[in-house]
Amino acid sequence: MSVDKTAGPGDTVWLDGKRSLVLGKLIKSGGAGSVYLLPGSPAQVAKLYHPHIDLAANRRKLGGMLELTPELPDKLENGKRYVQIAWPQAAVRDRQGNFLGFVMPLLDMAHTAELEQVLQERQARAAGLPTGLGAKVTLAANLAGVLAALHQQQHYVVDLKPVNLRFYRDSLYIAMLDCDGFSIQGKGERYKAEQFTSDYLAPEYQSKGMPAGAEAAQDRFALAVVIFQLLNFGIHPYSGRPANAHVPTDLPGRIRAGYYAYGVKRHKAIAPNVTSGHGLMPPEVRALFDRAFGKSGHARPSASDWAQLLRGLALRHADPAQNGIVVCQVNPEHQHFTGLACAACARDKAIAAAAAASLLAQPVVRRQPPGRRASTVTPILPPAQAPIPSAGVSGKSWVVIVVLIVLFLIGFSAYTSAPGTQAQKQADAVLAQQNASLYQLQWQQRSRVVAEASAVRASIRSLDRALADRRDADVQLGLQLLANMQQDEGRSDPTLSRLRRTLMEASGWGFGMDAAQADKLRDQLIAQPRDYLVANALGSMHLGLRETEAARQYFEQAIWALPTDAVAWLGLSATALRGNDGKLAMRMAAFAYLAAVRHPEAGGQGNIDMRIRRTTTMLGLAMPPETRKQWTAVLADGQQEMVRLAALPRLADRPAGVERDSLQAVHYDDAGPLKLAGDSTLTISIDASGLPQKIVASKPAHEKLNKAWLEQARKWRYLPAISHGKLQASTVEVLVRYRDGKSSFSPAPKPAAAAGDAS
Repeated sequence: MSVDKTAGPGDTVWLDGKRSLVLGKLIKSGGAGSVYLLPGSPAQVAKLYHPHIDLAANRRKLGGMLELTPELPDKLENGKRYVQIAWPQAAVRDRQGNFLGFVMPLLDMAHTAELEQVLQERQARAAGLPTGLGAKVTLAANLAGVLAALHQQQHYVVDLKPVNLRFYRDSLYIAMLDCDGFSIQGKGERYKAEQFTSDYLAPEYQSKGMPAGAEAAQDRFALAVVIFQLLNFGIHPYSGRPANAHVPTDLPGRIRAGYYAYGVKRHKAIAPNVTSGHGLMPPEVRALFDRAFGKSGHARPSASDWAQLLRGLALRHADPAQNGIVVCQVNPEHQHFTGLACAACARDKAIAAAAAASLLAQPVVRRQPPGRRASTVTPILPPAQAPIPSAGVSGKSWVVIVVLIVLFLIGFSAYTSAPGTQAQKQADAVLAQQNASLYQLQWQQRSRVVAEASAVRASIRSLDRALADRRDADVQLGLQLLANMQQDEGRSDPTLSRLRRTLMEASGWGFGMDAAQADKLRDQLIAQPRDYLVANALGSMHLGLRETEAARQYFEQAIWALPTDAVAWLGLSATALRGNDGKLAMRMAAFAYLAAVRHPEAGGQGNIDMRIRRTTTMLGLAMPPETRKQWTAVLADGQQEMVRLAALPRLADRPAGVERDSLQAVHYDDAGPLKLAGDSTLTISIDASGLPQKIVASKPAHEKLNKAWLEQARKWRYLPAISHGKLQASTVEVLVRYRDGKSSFSPAPKPAAAAGDAS
């Protein structure tokens, strides 16, 4: 049907006159246009402008956006695709060719959060968001990287502020929306951004507005403000304590007049917020902030400057001593910059000191003489208005009654305020409060714990290191743990499953896949993350394109889905060889052949042998001719290493245990009358893969202790018992000692039984 400019759900639209799509559900409508799902292209959405919008100007603006697209490809991690920016991909028109809007990537809003939410710790905790310094530095680095890519194409956000920014909860990648509202560089024409926020507007534009050509300087200023808030507990760089009445009370006024309180050289007229952590930032970070908020707008750091510095701080190194951020030794929930004190601890102390000062000020009001207060509210009646006693009681009797009541009240007050009685009452109240909060920890996993993809990825790294170092016992243990992480494939027909596998692998297994096929498979993998065949196909596609990092991630996801599948291990071997690491390639090939020997499929050993031959041939054909001979050698060496591993003696029997290094002490709030102290024992039932299934405490404890213990126990690294060379479901006991605001843990001196019931 023909579609006019008021198209809606069910109508057909065209992408540049070449491809038709039917509009699906309306998911958002704003001042400029409406956004619709596209059932025929589930990875995209369509934004159609409202009829009253200047379509001609937006069409030209879209042309500039399509011609100068920023280099911000989707990120791939743990088999998921993260859209960094919802940038237009094609124009949308009706049947007659009239411009309606554009299509852009569908951004998974359900798994994102506003950057505003992570600035305040209380708000972040309530939303289940990270609160540590490491996560915030990573967010700041990712934001700077996205802006650097935009600025490279001369596009600018302008209205840059935390409430307009979103990030993915699990990966911390930035998700940019509403890009058509940015300042866009077109063909010989700049399309201005229509909005800005005065709290994030550069000082030179506060009074006269932002002229054309000022967008770059504005973005640099706003970016620095957002980064300052991320790194400093949400504090705005122009907030603070004024020294006199001449300092403006509003943020725009302070920005305009240059009242920046957190410089290396302190401002005379405004002092920093008492909870600020700026003094415990690295000198190079403070230097960039001083440039950003100094008098010269030309000296402001670029987004690339910030990205380079912050990535270096956020990067985790194999040697922890090289990390820019470390875990606090006093409070493991805190992190701080290496070589500097913990700003979060200093902030907690400042807040506690302020609270204590407030409490000390309160008793002054309570201790005022009660007689003085009463004299101000008791009226004095003149004789003519004195109350007339009733006929049954004389005036003297009234006096006696009143005196007796007063004496009784005085005596009762004295009794209840006596030191011994008050102390006893307080003790009874504390005891009642403590008993009301006690319960015995008893937690049980309701469903089987599924290993995270990151845990499997770490296991692959550990296995490789163990094999490289010839730690054969660790290799055997790691392979068993990986195999135990394997999930049930469900009740699908095994014959149909084998047929699907054969068709997918025999049809080219991802090599030569076009973009549309790849997008379809990615969408399928998002819907079914444990589809190892799709993960393998995407891995082989990226391997054929020499995109080894993406290939490695997909092959690792396939192993997460099915750790005993030899084909994914062969994919990792080929990926390592394409990365010029022949030794790593040999070790991955050895794991592939070992998986084939120890875990033959339902079709018999001949079936897996055929799959391996088919896979190694296809992987070899995807390599340059000069690498194929090396590939053959890698496979031969991998087979020899497999023979050696298969001949190793079985693992020695041992009882279950827990890695002592993972038993980190935790702190709890011991302020107030409740002084918690004592000992307990946690009994943890684990399955054969070392995942906790049940946790029971030997004694009742306070609610906040039980909560902290449970959280820690689920993080500990357990060692399942070994019996007859196999890992077994087991139980582990850990001793708990808590006092003075600290819970410490240690393995029980007597190990639990070698095998037990994990139910």
